[in-house]
Amino acid sequence: MLEELGPTFVKFGQLMSTQEGILPQSFIEELKNLQDNVEPFSFESVKSIIEESLGKSLNDIFDEFEEVPEASASLGQVHKAKLKNGKYVAVKIQRPGIIKTINSDMFLLHKLGMVVRRRVKEYFHFDIMPLIDEFDKTIKRELDYEIEAHFIEVFKKNFSVFSYVYVPEVYWDYTTDKIITMEYIFGYKATSKKRITDAGFDLKKLATDGAKVFWYQIFDVGVFHADPHPGNIIIMEDGRICYIDYGMVGKINDEDKLSLIEMISGFIEKDADRMLYSLENFATSVNKMSNSELKNDIDELIEMYHSLPLKRMSLSKILRDVFAILRRHDIVIKRSSSRLLRAVMIADGVGRDFYPDFNFVDVAKPYFRKFARKYYSPKNIIKMLSKPNPNYLFALKKLPLVSKKMLDSLENGSISIKAELVGFQKMIDTFRYVMRQVGISLIISGLIIGNSILLAFDVGPKIDHIPLTLIVNTVLVIILAIGIINTEKKL
Repeated sequence: MLEELGPTFVKFGQLMSTQEGILPQSFIEELKNLQDNVEPFSFESVKSIIEESLGKSLNDIFDEFEEVPEASASLGQVHKAKLKNGKYVAVKIQRPGIIKTINSDMFLLHKLGMVVRRRVKEYFHFDIMPLIDEFDKTIKRELDYEIEAHFIEVFKKNFSVFSYVYVPEVYWDYTTDKIITMEYIFGYKATSKKRITDAGFDLKKLATDGAKVFWYQIFDVGVFHADPHPGNIIIMEDGRICYIDYGMVGKINDEDKLSLIEMISGFIEKDADRMLYSLENFATSVNKMSNSELKNDIDELIEMYHSLPLKRMSLSKILRDVFAILRRHDIVIKRSSSRLLRAVMIADGVGRDFYPDFNFVDVAKPYFRKFARKYYSPKNIIKMLSKPNPNYLFALKKLPLVSKKMLDSLENGSISIKAELVGFQKMIDTFRYVMRQVGISLIISGLIIGNSILLAFDVGPKIDHIPLTLIVNTVLVIILAIGIINTEKKL
C-alpha cells in the first residue's frame, strides 16, 4: 500500500523500518522490503536540470555522460560521467517536481498521523506524530544535496587517520542543492562477497577494519555514518573501504557514549542492574525502568546468551532481544538513540556477514577504554564541575528567598520535629553528623556555583588555561566530599 501512495510514503515506511526500539520485529522485516521501485526520469529532464543549475551546457562540462542511470530512487538518480579533465564522476540529480510532491504528501501524512495516532499509541505505546515531524525535517534535509556534500567533506577529514579507508572527492564547481558531483568509485559492492574473495581480499581483515572505523566514528569523533549497510560500502580495487551515500548522518554526545559502554559492559559482566541503568539514558519513559519483572527478563536474556558459544553472541541479535523486552514493558527508545543503536546493529551485521565468527565487541574494547580514560580524567572532571550551568545561577538566585522562608517558618514555629525518646543520645549524635553533612553539602554547592560564575566571567590567574581559583575550589570540593563519606561511615 505504501508503495502505491508514492515516494514520500515509501521513504516514511523505510524510516519506520529503522525503529527497532518501537515496532515489533515482524513489522520491521515487512517494512524493510519496501523498495524505491520508481521509473527513472528522462535524460531530457536530467540535461535540463544540470544546465539550469550550473548555467552551462552539458557538453561544456562533461566529455561523456551516460544517459541510462546507474541507480534510480524516489528522490533522485545517479549517472556516470566523465569531466573535461578526464576524471570519472558520479552525478546525482534531484527528481524534477519532487519538492512539490514532498510538501503535498507531508501535509497529507500529518493529517493521516493525527487520525491514526490513537490506534498506534494503543497498540505500539508510542506517539507517531514526533516521528512524522522528525521525518519531515529529515527528508527536506535530504533534498538539499549541498548538505550531503558538506558531510562528505567532514568524513573525508575524519577518516584521514586511516590508510585503508577512502571518501570520494566532491566537485563543488558542479554541485548545487539539486546536483551533487563526486568522484566515481571503482570496486566491488560489499553485497558481492564472492567477487571480493575472488579478487583476493581477506574478508576477516575487511570486517575488522570496518569495525575499527565504525567505533572510531562513535567514540573519537561523535559523528557517524548512520546507514552503513553493505549497499553503501564499496571495496575498492586496491582494497580500501569506501563509504558512499552520506544522506543519513548521526551525532552522539558523551552521555550516550558512556551509556553504550555501560550497557555492553553490563551484558558481558552479567550485571542486569548496570544494563538497565544505562538503558535509562536511551529510553523516553524512565519511570518504567524500576520494574522487577523487567529486571528478571534482562537477567534471563543475559543467562541465555552466556550459555551459548562465544561466536553465537551477536551484538545485533542481543540488541533486538533487548528492544523486544522493552516493548513488552511499554518502554520506548528515543529517536536519536534508535538511530545510534540501529547503526551499531547494522555494522555488527555487516562484520558477521563477512566473517561469521567475527566479534564486534572485541574490536570496540580499546575504544571503550580510551574514551573512559578521557571521560574520567581529572581535567575533564574539573571541566564538567566548572562548566557554567544555568541551574546553578537559578539556584543561587532563589537561595535568599528559600532561606527567608525557612527562617520565617522557624520564627512562626511551623517547623515541628517528632521524636521518640528511645536511644536519645544516639539520635543526637546522628543529628549532629547529618547537620555536618548538610553544612558541607551547602559549602560544596557554593563552591560549584562560584566556579561556574568565575568561569563564565573568565577572571583570575590561570595554570595551563585553567583558572587557579577553579583548581583550589575543586581540591576543596574533593576534600569536603571525602569528609561526607567518612561521616556516612560513622552513621
